[in-house]
Amino acid sequence: MRSLVIEDEPQIGRYISRLLGQLHGIVDVVGSIADAKQALEGFKYDLAIVDRMLPDGDALEIVAALGQLPERPAIIMLTAKDAKEDVIEGLNGGADDYLGKPFEPQELIARVRAVLRRPRQLAPSVLSFGNVELHLGSNEAIVADSRVLLRRREALILAALLMRRDRVITRAALIEEIYGFDDEIESNTLEAQVSRLRRRLTELGSDVEIRSMRGIGYILRMVKRQ
Repeated sequence: MRSLVIEDEPQIGRYISRLLGQLHGIVDVVGSIADAKQALEGFKYDLAIVDRMLPDGDALEIVAALGQLPERPAIIMLTAKDAKEDVIEGLNGGADDYLGKPFEPQELIARVRAVLRRPRQLAPSVLSFGNVELHLGSNEAIVADSRVLLRRREALILAALLMRRDRVITRAALIEEIYGFDDEIESNTLEAQVSRLRRRLTELGSDVEIRSMRGIGYILRMVKRQ
């Protein structure tokens, strides 16, 4: 899952990002309508948390744009503009939910889970291939009947590979999927994380393996037995 937080107060944006980090996926934070539009040009989002009043205008503009996407994300407006008429305007403008500031963190997470459960947002909660299962909500994997809690990046890498099993995912596409655009990535960071995940799968007796395609990317395939 990838989420977009549109919030012009950096401290609040970081706080919301940490809350959403409890869920599985990547969180990008922007502070204006212009930056939000730029983000939407490069990424597909499952969820958008949108402040109403931004430095360059009313965020209902970006809510309308989100609503026109072929794969529309769930939208929660999170704003100090919480008068009854504001709520009605936001919901009529395309938001799925509307929460006033200040807010309780548990309530925001509960509302996020609620909007993501709606039919258009349903997605598999478990990905599997061979004797490997990944539970997306908890980063827990079951490999050859052994349970293991993966690191967040490891789980994201495994999810990306499981969703494209037997197909190559390029290095660039994998980086885009598992890192936010504000993350600083060292040149060998991805390779080190893939290597660690590959080693863990092997040690646990996985019958699938991550193969490196030199100069291209990675592929998840069944292990060829002699």
